[in-house]
Amino acid sequence: MNDIKLVCFDMDDTLINQNSWYKLNLALGVTPEEDKEMYEAYGSGSLSYADWTERLIFLYKQRGLATKTNITQALISYVFKEGAIELVNYLQHKGYEVVIISGSFDLLVSHVADALGVVHYKANTDFVLNSDDYLETLRSEGDEVHAKLRHLKGFCRELGIPLDQCACIGDGANDIELFKYTQKGITFKDAPDPVKATAWKVVNTLSDIKQLL
Repeated sequence: MNDIKLVCFDMDDTLINQNSWYKLNLALGVTPEEDKEMYEAYGSGSLSYADWTERLIFLYKQRGLATKTNITQALISYVFKEGAIELVNYLQHKGYEVVIISGSFDLLVSHVADALGVVHYKANTDFVLNSDDYLETLRSEGDEVHAKLRHLKGFCRELGIPLDQCACIGDGANDIELFKYTQKGITFKDAPDPVKATAWKVVNTLSDIKQLL
């Protein structure tokens, strides 16, 4: 579509085959039951994003596995979704600005962006390590839902592109605000119903997006 100038990608389960938060949690000693309990509490509104993050930091430190080596090994062993590399190359060749905005970690998002040749990216969370390379805390941009929209607006200002000339590709609840504001959200048939309900287009695979853009 001629009016679209910027394409914004989510990362987890969109460009790569993993949920990086879940993968990291397991690697740092958080049990699947603990992870599920916190996720559901956040989803129900009984646990704020800040409290969720603080509880994770507590558990990471308590389990004693939160070293730079363990964090890096857990996150960097990702696999690209089928068609991801080809789609990004196609969009860049067509002249679209491509950005990645993720609720994940800067360590991983920067790695993925570099592998794809994407210059503009933003992660919501970063690790702060102590002098012994153990996790001290997590530095966060805040609730992912609002942070992702704020980051997209920032890229739009930087690149001189109106928000309504952006298409957003994602699969999660934290992409819904992006979809609402741009009115050009693209998601997948296996995405949750609330995400599909706010999407402009629903596709089967990343490769199908070439027919839209």
